[in-house]
Amino acid sequence: MRRWPHRAEQWCRPADSRLDFPCSKIGWGLVCASPFFCFYTPINEAEREGLRPPMQDHFARALYETFPEPVVVVDQAKTILAVNQAATQQFGHAEEELLGQHVRMIYATDEDYTACLSKRSIEGNTGAISDSVYQFKRKDGTVFSAELRSTLVTGPDGESCGFIGVIQDISDMLKLDKARRDAREILDTALAAIPEGFAIFDRNERLLVFNEAYRRVCGPAGPILQLGMTAEDIIRIAYEGGHYPDAPVGSPGALEWIESRLFDFRNPTGLAKVFPYGNGRWLRVENFKAKDGNTIALRVDVTAMKQTEIALERQRQEYLSLLQNIPDLVGRFTPAREILFVNSNYADFFGTTPEAMVGTDLLAHVPEHMQEATRRAFSDVQPEAGISSQEVLHVRPGQPDTWILWSLLAVFDGTRVSELISVGRDITTQMRQQERIARQSAELQRKNDALNQFTGTVSHDLKAPLRHIAMFSDMINDDIRSGNIEELPGYAAHLRQSARRMDRLIESLLDYSQIAYQIGTWSLVPLSDVVADAILNLGSQIRGGGAKLITGDLPMVHGDAELLKRLAQNLIGNAVKYRRPDVEPVIRVYGESTDDTDFLYVEDNGIGIEPRFATKIFDVFQRLHRDESVYSGTGIGLALAKRIVESHNGRIALDTSFTKGARFIVAFPKNKSSGKE
Repeated sequence: MRRWPHRAEQWCRPADSRLDFPCSKIGWGLVCASPFFCFYTPINEAEREGLRPPMQDHFARALYETFPEPVVVVDQAKTILAVNQAATQQFGHAEEELLGQHVRMIYATDEDYTACLSKRSIEGNTGAISDSVYQFKRKDGTVFSAELRSTLVTGPDGESCGFIGVIQDISDMLKLDKARRDAREILDTALAAIPEGFAIFDRNERLLVFNEAYRRVCGPAGPILQLGMTAEDIIRIAYEGGHYPDAPVGSPGALEWIESRLFDFRNPTGLAKVFPYGNGRWLRVENFKAKDGNTIALRVDVTAMKQTEIALERQRQEYLSLLQNIPDLVGRFTPAREILFVNSNYADFFGTTPEAMVGTDLLAHVPEHMQEATRRAFSDVQPEAGISSQEVLHVRPGQPDTWILWSLLAVFDGTRVSELISVGRDITTQMRQQERIARQSAELQRKNDALNQFTGTVSHDLKAPLRHIAMFSDMINDDIRSGNIEELPGYAAHLRQSARRMDRLIESLLDYSQIAYQIGTWSLVPLSDVVADAILNLGSQIRGGGAKLITGDLPMVHGDAELLKRLAQNLIGNAVKYRRPDVEPVIRVYGESTDDTDFLYVEDNGIGIEPRFATKIFDVFQRLHRDESVYSGTGIGLALAKRIVESHNGRIALDTSFTKGARFIVAFPKNKSSGKE
């Protein structure tokens, strides 16, 4: 209940009520916010004081304040005079933010406001109550759809004083209606795509759903076919149009034929019957009684298939297969887990048949380690929970591991669970893709980290020769200026040495960077041939070092023969290079295989490598021995070896447990795929 000031002191009363309130342009008063009695007649002050008992006043106040729908009172100038609590909550404004404001502020657009004015202008005073749907706007800018019931308030002279508007938010209702219409459109589209005639009749044999194919096979009844028609109406209209050659109009057996058709419809056996219809065509009729009592009618033109029984049987089986099989695993259960229905895929997944599963407890088919989780899933369903989903890995004897996304939906009768529907979808491929993406992300991160380290190392090592060149160039320049040229040949030699070192570093970098792009056709490569070629290429180095090579059994691996040869050369060459001066070098190359991995071992009795450098030695330009006069090289050999191994999806490591020299272990996975996924 609200009171508001106006220019005069005259009161109005709803026509069917004893509760008074002021007309919005003529006085103080009481608003009766009920949308069901909003016609008003004027009363004077004395009558108002004499006719308004305190109880009525309190009742009207309570009715207005607690009315569940927003109520807005406006005067003839469209100024908001009063709002109830529901209005302030709906629009998000405080009461003082609304009072005295133009009513346009609560509309979402000018079009909605103008439409409201136009509707009232067209209706004039002919209708005291007007209903329409408009878009309104809250304080936070959000928009909602609502039905506005506006009640015209007139003064004693019959002139309009203003309006009382009751606003009912119908946003959810519109969303549900759109969802219903969208679902109907999808259903209509799906039915239209089915070439066979399809219809559903309710328990009273009235038509609920049908597609265009069904309309076509109904002959004369097709053009007038509509929802609500009975099956008997459709049959008799088609009969009277001469649609059934087996029952000519007026023939002695026509009525009996019609009764036979109706009997088949009312007592479906699921068996197909074929009879002629129309002009020389054949129709296959199938009726099914659904569990909900509805009857499903299928009508298929089998004119072409009638010519051959084989073609007829094949298409019938394909059609039944289409009805009975979908990609997902689908089951229906009672709250006590009794199986009401499972499709073929569901039964196949558990290694049985639908017939064997129906009527049994689901737990009888679930592995023991999953039974408790299944019990909880069935017992924890709540009306507000919606669909619950869980990804489950199924490990079945003799079957590949399978990831299934199980979704459980409970159907409620009030607060009681009446049925549960379980749908399982095979997501093994998606899960493997996720795992592969995770591996690739981890690998990318590893490579990025290695690249950062590589960049720092390379920049440092490449700058060293440049610093030497700059230093000796400055020294040459200083000596020339001072006339001292005795040192120039030495400086020039240092310049040439630094330039050659930089050239070797650049060549090594190019060699290293191109490894990843040299993978050719993957093939099965005997490591024995690879090692033999590597030893042949290193013949002079091996003879010069007096090394003894011992080779054992070597496996065959999938990869690139040339890259594998370079791998063997680097490892064997390092073993020869880093020998002890007082010990005859002995280098052993051998391998072994497991179920999923092939191994290559290269070990020597040389100077060895401290375990703390086991990772560092595979970085670019990492040399443990700086004196190139003793152990020459750029420090990129093992980095190249690592890159070659990784391009084969393998891994290489220093065996830190081997103390008699150095032993490198190379592992190749047993697969035929490249390292690039």
